[in-house]
Amino acid sequence: MAGRQRSGGQTGKAAAIARLLHEECAHLLQLYTKRESLPSFAAPGGQLVTLPPLGAQLSPVEKLCFMHAALSECLRLLDEAIKRENAEFPTEEDEYRTQLATVKDRLGHLLLSTERLLVDSKKCAASVAEVPDVVDSGSFALKKWILQMLQDLVHWSSQTSETLKLLLVETEKAQRRTRRAANRHRGRLRK
Repeated sequence: MAGRQRSGGQTGKAAAIARLLHEECAHLLQLYTKRESLPSFAAPGGQLVTLPPLGAQLSPVEKLCFMHAALSECLRLLDEAIKRENAEFPTEEDEYRTQLATVKDRLGHLLLSTERLLVDSKKCAASVAEVPDVVDSGSFALKKWILQMLQDLVHWSSQTSETLKLLLVETEKAQRRTRRAANRHRGRLRK
């Protein structure tokens, strides 16, 4: 396979980060809906970050490229949400704000980890709904937009975690095949 060598170690670490990020995103969404007294079910209007349909013929590495693109857009939206939220609703540090910072840091770390796994530093694109000027629409519109953004983050972190699990299984199988082939080759050399 062309490109960078992917070790089970790098893939395993990225998969662990993705699992942890997904849990932290779900907790962040829970904190947000509780804090703002909003329902936790999907906000109307669909996802903010979308990908083209990913066919079954795509390999886990190819899917990872798209997941990386979706998470990159989620990070951009998260930065925008933090900026707008701080401008509109300046508050003291609380569990939600602490969790928000944790998610942002972990998301950045996952993006670096997944980028290392991409073959030939391939780039994929995700579509993003235009960030509305919610400030003109009022604070409830901003809260709904943040809810949508957090739901997207939960969704894409889950999808990335699943993709990395598949990639890890694929990588481990390839490594086992390589070891078996090397052992057979060594056995032939001894004869």
